[in-house]
Amino acid sequence: LWCRLYSTSCSKPHQAEMLTRCAAISYGSPRFPVAEALLQEVALQPYIHNCQVTVHEGRHTYNYCVFFKRHCRLQVNALLSGDGEFRGDVVVMRIGTRTRRVVNMRARDSVIADYIVTQSVI
Repeated sequence: LWCRLYSTSCSKPHQAEMLTRCAAISYGSPRFPVAEALLQEVALQPYIHNCQVTVHEGRHTYNYCVFFKRHCRLQVNALLSGDGEFRGDVVVMRIGTRTRRVVNMRARDSVIADYIVTQSVI
């Protein structure tokens, strides 16, 4: 599934493919993201935080799942360090409105994901 990656090793955020695990082989089975595959420094910080964010835009409601690592010894993320200093990587995935599961991101979702990570204090 496609997600938005804010990596310490990249100069700008980009779309990345998130590996997922399926509960069953059938088409409608739930998919579980494997955030460990995208987030760096597994040996230094193996724990991955996650939270759900809801964005209201007019009459539309968008749900996202945010995975991130934060540790004092991780590299500074220049993409997210505005006033403060954020250390670690962030991945944003879209959650479907009907299924309440992670789904592919659309083109507009990149703009909303950028808004989430720049406005939020993670």
